[in-house]
Amino acid sequence: MKISKIHIENFRSIKSLNLDVPEICCLVGPNNAGKSNILLAVQRVLARDWVSVTSFDELDVYAHEHDSDVTIQIFFEPGIPFARFRGVEPVAIRTLAFEYTRYKVGPDKGRRRLEQKCFDEHGKPPMVLAKVPKKGEKYEYQPLVNIPSDVRESVPLIYIGTNRALKEQLPGARYSMLRQLFEDIDRDLQDPKQTIKVKQQDGSEVEIRRLQRFHALMEAAVNLLRTDSFKALEDSIKKNALQQLGFDPATESDRLDLFFSPFDTMDFYKALDLRVREGAFSVSATEIGEGVQNALVLAILKAFEERRKQGAILLIEEPEMFLHPQMQRSLYKTLREIAKTNQIIYTTHSPHFISIPEYNEVVIVRKGMDGTQVRCSNLPTDAKRREKLIKELDPERNELFFASRLLLVEGDTEKLALPEYAKRLNLDLDRAGATIVEVGGKRNLPEFAQIAASFEIPTGIVYDEDSSDFNDEGEEGKFNAALNGFARRDGTVCVWRFSKKYEDHLRKAVGEKKYQELCQKYSNVGKPTRARLIATEPELPIPEPVPGILSWLANKPSDKAARN
Repeated sequence: MKISKIHIENFRSIKSLNLDVPEICCLVGPNNAGKSNILLAVQRVLARDWVSVTSFDELDVYAHEHDSDVTIQIFFEPGIPFARFRGVEPVAIRTLAFEYTRYKVGPDKGRRRLEQKCFDEHGKPPMVLAKVPKKGEKYEYQPLVNIPSDVRESVPLIYIGTNRALKEQLPGARYSMLRQLFEDIDRDLQDPKQTIKVKQQDGSEVEIRRLQRFHALMEAAVNLLRTDSFKALEDSIKKNALQQLGFDPATESDRLDLFFSPFDTMDFYKALDLRVREGAFSVSATEIGEGVQNALVLAILKAFEERRKQGAILLIEEPEMFLHPQMQRSLYKTLREIAKTNQIIYTTHSPHFISIPEYNEVVIVRKGMDGTQVRCSNLPTDAKRREKLIKELDPERNELFFASRLLLVEGDTEKLALPEYAKRLNLDLDRAGATIVEVGGKRNLPEFAQIAASFEIPTGIVYDEDSSDFNDEGEEGKFNAALNGFARRDGTVCVWRFSKKYEDHLRKAVGEKKYQELCQKYSNVGKPTRARLIATEPELPIPEPVPGILSWLANKPSDKAARN
């Protein structure tokens, strides 16, 4: 089971949003764009024991518009199987729909209510058996109007928010990782093949079911707890219950056999606490520092992956929290392993949790005049493109997904020199959300440009007209024409070229003699570093068309441009 699509209307920062959800869905974007609200919408309707009108309030309504209704629809593939009675062929519920609306007529007109509906693959209420027919009776069917509680509970949702409190992942939390792992363990315990050898009083051993042994030991434990006060409480409850039911406790006590029972196995697992030993004492792991609690949550996540739990849906906020880069990379590998048998939807601000070859997993989230919007790539995936991108894999290049404006350059020379020129022009590229990405050579520019354009990221392309990547002049001419073809009249994609090479423009700007002096001055460093150091020289002119390139790059897109 996985979520195939999410539709949200009028929820918090979201006016209207449709999102097709892959197996791994990575939500990226600036703070306050609405990434968390997408996860919250799913968590709000699926990760609670009971969803009701009190699950929402007016602060959840987009722009606090009094007459607006909140709509959250979750689409599943394959559908959730549901059968009202045993032995009946289940129907497939494909959509769970929730609407925080108002009564339109009647005495409650204007009061808020929550509608909960389910639909089949045709968008209609599933037809289910109305009752178990007696022999000879025809089967009667009726539409399933509300969402049955066992349908919602069958959705194996796990939510890990920015609050990494360990208690949210312990077995007692309804939608935690440990809860689901222990539910698997409990099902395994119920298997009759799970046996244990028990020594008898005569020294012999007998093999019995583990479950049978558990119940015997728990009954013995409860008997130890049966103090006089315990028994008095039990008797008092039974006496008062009999009176409430109209029976005489003195003469009709057999009408109600009431007693406290020991735990069943799952209750026992839910009561387990994770503890940390410190010297001669132990403390609950929920009482230690946030950093250690986060480490334990991630350790549980790793255990979840190792146990190969299948079919779960994980919502994770900023998995990179508290982690240095090496551990971020390690955790990203863990998430990808988990996603082989589960679905993961997560938000991130880290380039270590995103990968250019997996651009089809990325959703860019932006907020414009019409609230939170999402952008997904419509670029087809193919083995050839993916193989090429894998060869150019670099976390720094992953930053293109976080850029408000993007500049693609051939190599490190331009990447190192251009930011220094920006400083001299008093242009703050970081504040503008601009990113310069070197793509590892001129031949790679089209692939990166196509990916950026598919996400509607305003993109600039800078290339050398006469590059060492080509030996055939005719081939390079056609390639240059293709690069020029990326330019758009609206300025969202711009293309600049250096006639021959960047160094030729620099030589022309400063003069041949000065250029040779600078090469001698910085002769002990490589070409990219030399270009950066030359760019820092305040008295030297800035070569064309660098000022125009940087001016475009530092011009943060307007909300309208971001929306369009």
